[in-house]
Order: sequence, then structure tokens, then C-alpha cells
Amino acid sequence: MPLFAAICFDHPPHAMALRDGVRANHRSYVLANAAPIRCAGAMRDAAGNQCGSIFVFDTASEADLHNWFQGEPFYCAGVYESIRNVLWSPAFNQLAACDWPAASQSSPLESPLVN
Repeated sequence: MPLFAAICFDHPPHAMALRDGVRANHRSYVLANAAPIRCAGAMRDAAGNQCGSIFVFDTASEADLHNWFQGEPFYCAGVYESIRNVLWSPAFNQLAACDWPAASQSSPLESPLVN
């Protein structure tokens, strides 16, 4: 199946208060609906605030992404200002596998799989 990257941008400059309010529901939804997700993570600004998310889905069509996001709490709560879906072709990967949610959030550069 094709891979799609869903690049989700928060309302500028970020939506941390809104994210924090629905984070537990977001994590539950992602874990319960993780089958098509191959990787995901939060985008951060220079101050360490989460300002968006990137998901890579292994799914048959862009319509499947649309359906998945219809129940996603960050999307439903309005955290994301926009989502751009594009076909993705991996060419190089040296990312180490990681567990989520991560135990440590001490550095803006240390992020769990999806926030």
C-alpha cells in the first residue's frame, strides 16, 4: 500500500493549552487506532512548544486518512489549523525505534512518538 504523510499544523504560534486539554484522549485514540500508522511525532518551535504533528500512514487512499482524522481528538478539538496529506516515499531511515509515551520530556529535542 502507499504511504501518506499527514503534516498537521497547529494554529500559530502554537496550541499548547488546547493540546494539553485533550492530550489524554488523543493518546488513547492513537493507541486504539494505530494499525495504519508507521511513524509519528510532534513538531516543535524554537521554544520547545509543540506546533504540529507528522504522521506517516500505510493505507490504501487519502480518503482513509480523512476517515482516521474524523475521530482524532486534536483534529476534533481544533488544535490543527490545517493538515496537508501527501504521498511519501521513504529513501533513507536511521531513526531508532522508540516507545510512546516517552518517560522523559526534559529537552525540546526529546519527543515521544506522538504528542
